[in-house]
Amino acid sequence: MSFGPSSLSRRGALTAGGLAVVGLAAACTKESGTLGEDGGDATSEAPQSAAKVQITPADGATDATAATEISWTVEAGEFKEFKLTDAEGAEVEGAMHPDGTTWVPASPLAWEGTYTATVTADDADGLTATATSTFTTIASPGNRVSIENYLPGEDSTVGMGAILAFRFSDYEIPEDLRASVERRLFVTSEPAQEGSWHWITGRALEYRPKEYWQPNTAVTVRLALGGLDLGDGRYGEFDAETAFNIDAESRYLEADNNTKQMKAYRDGSIVQTIPISLGSDTPIDGNDARSFSGTMTIMSREEESTFVSDLYDYETDVKWAMRLTFSGQFIHGAPWAADRLGRANGSHGCLNVSDEMGEWIYNFVRWGDPVIVKNTGLEVPQGDGFTGWTLDWETFKAGSALQP
Repeated sequence: MSFGPSSLSRRGALTAGGLAVVGLAAACTKESGTLGEDGGDATSEAPQSAAKVQITPADGATDATAATEISWTVEAGEFKEFKLTDAEGAEVEGAMHPDGTTWVPASPLAWEGTYTATVTADDADGLTATATSTFTTIASPGNRVSIENYLPGEDSTVGMGAILAFRFSDYEIPEDLRASVERRLFVTSEPAQEGSWHWITGRALEYRPKEYWQPNTAVTVRLALGGLDLGDGRYGEFDAETAFNIDAESRYLEADNNTKQMKAYRDGSIVQTIPISLGSDTPIDGNDARSFSGTMTIMSREEESTFVSDLYDYETDVKWAMRLTFSGQFIHGAPWAADRLGRANGSHGCLNVSDEMGEWIYNFVRWGDPVIVKNTGLEVPQGDGFTGWTLDWETFKAGSALQP
């Protein structure tokens, strides 16, 4: 969501008509009395605007939070201008919510802060009515919920399969509050592309466009969670923001268990074919060691890494490690698997390649590039990595808490 100047003019604003609100009626003005020539009182009244304005939060409210949004209604008139100021009179930046119903501050309000919302409107005769509402936010609550943030880094360039993902730390959002949470998650892209959030669980969310991101797309994200009521007396800890770009090239990897080969595609053409060995076809130490099938994405790239597995009781140094899942499936160099590459499986779930090909892949891919694995017989679980591309668009979109 992009935030511009805090004052909304008649030309650029969205009217918040039709909202159910409790607020302040329009203020009226009256000229002061003057003394007539005969010494008597000559009192005149200025014409009063027929426009009526109501604002939420109501004047005198003391239960607002740092995530408070402002709404208003105008009757018998046309909205003209809105602004929000703090206790020192400084203007607060913000913009209308994309759904047109409320004005959202560009960053969380201060706890125990006093703010004044001012709305002006004109009636049919051009007479102006002004309403103000001064409200106070509550003291900073102690029970704050943070997030595990997996968004791309600021100003980074990422692959076309980039998924926006985060998780609430140790807290499940109640179902009846998920829509209010989701409407505070702002994603804009240039050029604009259809996209949706998807709740994997009450903790974990992912966002993806309908199709892979178009090359050279600029994306901005704001998770406006700071101060948001999350239920059970809990509030969001902070906002998270980032802006990144999609690479000019489209790349993806496609691994097929039937052929034990992985193909690398750039802009629709195969540029490399790589012999691989996947997860063992038979259990290891009683555990299913097969590689996952599905569309995953590159989650990280490490030139050198040490793998430690409590499940399989090993510690191994590897090179050219590219993570595919939270549970620990990678593409990586495996010189010990040279005899198996292109012929047989035998890993604990990772996609083994030679060190030479591992270095090539490491330099070829970016964070967010898709990796498609086929024919292993074991689907990647939702949420084990960035897995939104494993779902068709209608299924993914159905995981949104907001109605279309």
